[in-house]
Amino acid sequence: MFWRSRKSGSSEQQPAAPAETGSSPESVDIPAELRVDRTTVSFLAFPHPGHLVIAGSTAVCHQCGAGRDWMVIRAAEGIFIRCRCTHTWPEPRMTSQQFDDLMGPVTGVAEDFDQAQRAMGYDGTFSGVYLT
Repeated sequence: MFWRSRKSGSSEQQPAAPAETGSSPESVDIPAELRVDRTTVSFLAFPHPGHLVIAGSTAVCHQCGAGRDWMVIRAAEGIFIRCRCTHTWPEPRMTSQQFDDLMGPVTGVAEDFDQAQRAMGYDGTFSGVYLT
């Protein structure tokens, strides 16, 4: 999952609130470089390797026909799905709660969206390839 800080008057970031995992917050050791104030992020994104079922339908890329291996993105404008072929579309049927339920732990921080998509392989480099 990648985060990008919004431009603000303060360059200092606060630790992110711990996720509900069933364990106590004291047992979660989040590295300092991954602590991000969720109120200052411009987007959240994570890879979803399997099929993605939204409102009873399986997501399919209308450009290349792929049926799995997505980048799921939440930005101020809404939730988007991106295919490895670089086709990106809004997904209004997915709620913020569904996004949060799918989202895993933070694994990296990106300065901008281009860096995030390159780091996760959604910049077109792996177009037509399913990674396992």
